[in-house]
Parts: sequence; structure tokens; C-alpha cells
Amino acid sequence: MIKKLAIEFDTMHKKTISENNKVDWIENNRVAWNQALKYHQKARNNSLQLGFENPNFTTLNRDCDEVLIKKIKNIDLNNKTISQLPCNNGRELLSLMQLGAKEGVGFDISDIAIKEAEELKEISKLNVKFERCDILEIDNKYNNYFDFIYISEGSLQWFPDLNDYFSVVERLLKKNGKLLIFEMHPFAYFFENGFDTEKQNFDDMTPYFNKGPYNYEDGLDYVGGVKYKSKECYWFMHKISDIITVLLKNNIKIGEFEEYNLEMANNDSIKFLDKFPLSYILVGKK
Repeated sequence: MIKKLAIEFDTMHKKTISENNKVDWIENNRVAWNQALKYHQKARNNSLQLGFENPNFTTLNRDCDEVLIKKIKNIDLNNKTISQLPCNNGRELLSLMQLGAKEGVGFDISDIAIKEAEELKEISKLNVKFERCDILEIDNKYNNYFDFIYISEGSLQWFPDLNDYFSVVERLLKKNGKLLIFEMHPFAYFFENGFDTEKQNFDDMTPYFNKGPYNYEDGLDYVGGVKYKSKECYWFMHKISDIITVLLKNNIKIGEFEEYNLEMANNDSIKFLDKFPLSYILVGKK
């Protein structure tokens, strides 16, 4: 996905929230993303609306998207039914439709994101529909419906229990359906305050083995970079081993797993980017 949740870590405030705290994480995150989308739309200034008037327009055009497109072309979306969950404002799903898919369905919890996705769909005239819902509550009518599901950067961190999440993915995929995850590497979350070998305070780094939850109180405007006070939203650290294990438990056979030093968060404060794993692609099949 294009910068969906690609958080500029050096501008974010993080603190750990007690597991016993009765905060409604899902509702808080929905409100926070509704706030963020307004800032995103202002920063983009109708560029997506103008772009999708061109039938060849795509938002998958960053340097790091080259490896993604290569992997997806190997999967072959021609005449396939595809989905993205969560899909944000639909820009990536609409872009994937350019690769030959016959039908697409996107799901997201943000009301404003889905409203914009519907607008972009009408402009593009592509065979896609969007539904506003909690991903964990996608209607059973989509069971065994999709040939391909795409999970993009910054998606998994919003789900406290990945078994719940991937059990939904498993029931939505057809037998032999393909899954592609192009995500920020958990290692990248260490660098939320930048990284400097001369004055790094390692105590401030996010622990790899502490699931959280953590929360952000600053805004999520990774598009325009506007700082604002937002509804607190909550995220969770997931180790690579946890991700792989829960996929296997949910009948997803892993065919490819590759780590990259491709930086997805536009965080110029991170030095020595070529030294660390910052993103990964995982391809699986039900």
C-alpha cells in the first residue's frame, strides 16, 4: 500500500498501555483514522481524484514497490477476484486492479477512508466495491470468495491477536488462494525516535519481545506531516516468528519469505538504513 500507516516514527509519541486497561482499542483507532484521513485528503489536494481519471494511473510507484509488482506479476491476477484488508482509501486496491483482476473488494474500519474509496472507484470505473467494517467481522458471504488477498505496510500492528486476524484471511481465501504481505519489518519499529550510534538511548527503543499494547497520542498524518492532537490509538508489536507461526496454524503454506532494507516510513532520521531489515514480503497459499 502507499504509505498506509507508514508512520514517521520520530514525530510520534509512544507509551505502553496496561493489558488490563479496558480501553476500546478498535473504536479509538477508528476515530483516530477518521481524523487522520481529513489531514491526508488536504495534503493530497485531490491528486488521487485527478489521477484515477487516467485508466493507467497507479499509486504503486515508489522505489520499494518495484519488488512488490514483480512478486504480484509472478502470482498473476488476470481474471482473479482480489481483496485488501485493511484497504485505507482504496488507492492500492484500485491500482492492483490494473494488473488484470476481474473484481476487487476492500474492507476498512475508517468511515472517511471508505467514503473516499467509493469516490475513487466511481472516478476509475473499475469493478471494485468497498465495505466499512471491523476486519474481524467481515460478513460470511465472503467466505472462500477471493483468489488473492493483499496486506500492506502498517496493517498488522493494529490487531492485538494475529490468530483472530489470519483466521479471517483463511476463511476468505479460496482453496489454493494466494496471500501476499508487504509489511514493515518489526525491526523498523525500533527506530521510532531515529537512530544515532553516538547518542542512542537503547532504553527508549521499542522492545521486540514486548507485544504491548502501545499508544500514539500525536496525529497520524504521514502524508502532510501536520502535527495535531488526535484520539489515542493503539498498536501491537508482533515478532516475525509470531507472524509465521500463526499463518501456519491457519492453513497458509508459506512459499516465499524475503527481508529487505527498503525503508517504507519516510524516516530520514534513520542512519545506516542498509544495515537493518526494514521491510519484508511473504507469499503464502491456502
